[in-house]
Amino acid sequence: MAKQTFPRLRLKGSPHEIGRQHGAEFASRIHDNIKIYFRNFSHYASLDADAVFARAKGFIPIIESFDRELMDEIRGIADGAKARLEDIVAINARTEMMFKEGVKLMHGECTSLAATSESTTNHHTMIGQNWDWMPQIQKNCVLLEIEQASKPDVITFTEAGVVGKIGMNSDGIGLCCNLLVGAQTVPGVPFHLLCRGILNSSSMGDAVGVIFGNQSGACGNFLIGHGDGEAIDLENTPKGGDYLYGRTGVMSHTNHFESRVAVEDQGRKLIPDTILRYCRSGKLLNQENGHVGPDSFQRVFKDHFNYPAAICRHRNEALPEPEQLQTNASIIMDLTDRRMMLCHGSPCQGDYDEITFSQ
Repeated sequence: MAKQTFPRLRLKGSPHEIGRQHGAEFASRIHDNIKIYFRNFSHYASLDADAVFARAKGFIPIIESFDRELMDEIRGIADGAKARLEDIVAINARTEMMFKEGVKLMHGECTSLAATSESTTNHHTMIGQNWDWMPQIQKNCVLLEIEQASKPDVITFTEAGVVGKIGMNSDGIGLCCNLLVGAQTVPGVPFHLLCRGILNSSSMGDAVGVIFGNQSGACGNFLIGHGDGEAIDLENTPKGGDYLYGRTGVMSHTNHFESRVAVEDQGRKLIPDTILRYCRSGKLLNQENGHVGPDSFQRVFKDHFNYPAAICRHRNEALPEPEQLQTNASIIMDLTDRRMMLCHGSPCQGDYDEITFSQ
């Protein structure tokens, strides 16, 4: 059986041209994502196509105000894929769409890690995560390398048609992210636009400002690292947020709030394994504190304690299909070397490929 990998595309030009190339190359995957997510919007939020269209239209001026160039990129994706603009906006705001009235049906999500220079063998900064999501989306995931004129170059692992998710940039910034669960979403900057905003930042201060300087549409966790030896975790809600800082050099995060932010945390109730994954991933990584390397991250990400709802998550076929989740990808980034390792599917079954910026 041939080894499975995620397709990689290098993009450059104006924001609209970057989007157009993205949309044209991955048109079939984008249209499949639209179909899948429209079913999910109905299952999770009881939104029909007309309601999705109207809600997506409301996000356009919000995205324009946040970053006009990213809105131009989204328009380019729609043009390249020959899709309605509102449909592309909808999948970029899929967190805010699916969880309009909060999360009522969720059975697990992602685990993120960070190790800064004092904790690693080579004194580099590393971050990474298992990305757990719906199996039917895996075939539509892509790796984008984006060359930008006035912003850092970006490598992001994302879903076709979505401008950003997990990744790193040429200035040493890296991002891992986790779903957090509050009571509802609001008209605010969509989660995945905030992800790309972080990856477009030239400094860690600017990256933190993306989260705490904008009204978000949903709750979310953003684990941000820098190759010069720092990492910080930002827990955010539409009403504000707080931070966590790993003073021992290692950090972990899953799908519940750990900071002082005042919020009705639904994650602990809906995703009880989040507590186990948070405690266990932190413990396992800390056991190697001072000697952490890529192998350390891989050992944590392959862990099967509490199977199938483990750090390395496997499908629970007793659940309805839209609620079955699995580890679709595992990502490890050395931000000092600007190097990513990417595993297609569960790390217990696959190998990691090394990815760097093109020369």
